[in-house]
Amino acid sequence: MDHVQRFITPSLMVGVLCFCWSTLSAQVNEGPLFKAYFGAGVTSSQISGDRLNGFDQLGFNLGLGTELQRNAQWRPRLEIIFNQLGSRKNARPDEGDFDSYLLRLNYIQVPLTMSYLSGSTGFELGLAPGYLLSSREEDENGTVLGLGREFKDYDLGLILGIRYAFAERWELGTRLYQSTLAVRDHTGSSTFRLNRGQYSTAIQFILRYSVSG
Repeated sequence: MDHVQRFITPSLMVGVLCFCWSTLSAQVNEGPLFKAYFGAGVTSSQISGDRLNGFDQLGFNLGLGTELQRNAQWRPRLEIIFNQLGSRKNARPDEGDFDSYLLRLNYIQVPLTMSYLSGSTGFELGLAPGYLLSSREEDENGTVLGLGREFKDYDLGLILGIRYAFAERWELGTRLYQSTLAVRDHTGSSTFRLNRGQYSTAIQFILRYSVSG
């Protein structure tokens, strides 16, 4: 557990300190230096190399963040979120298909992004280091799969997103998430050039509420 604490604790402390400071700075006459917010939404994801197509695994994301407001157009953000990734295939008995598959990966992620704002719309780019809290993989019989081919503890995702402020304190965000590190090796640990294993891809929809700024 020591390596888990070394990863999560510093990021959590920085996030909480910035969050608290942003709330306090809202009392300053010239306006807050930071803006703090809560966010929650839905994550639709898939895993490469599982012979399935489509973003069929639905999970949720939940977290908090803070944004530096020193510049009117360029805004760096730091977040701490819980995010569910994975893959799914539902059985279709009416079509004679009784096979199903479920893979759910629960991560704590610390996204660091830079946004460019133009009016109420913004574009963001960043990285999201993450730590795998738990995994679940099973078939239609509830049989646990993947034994002997464990998922890696750490992930590093690339984020590309759009954000839209539709009210004074409310914002809607959409993100494309792509892992840059393999979340698990291929069967037999085979590799081909940059393909080092299985990778996560996700589309996130996030509703954010600002508590300051």
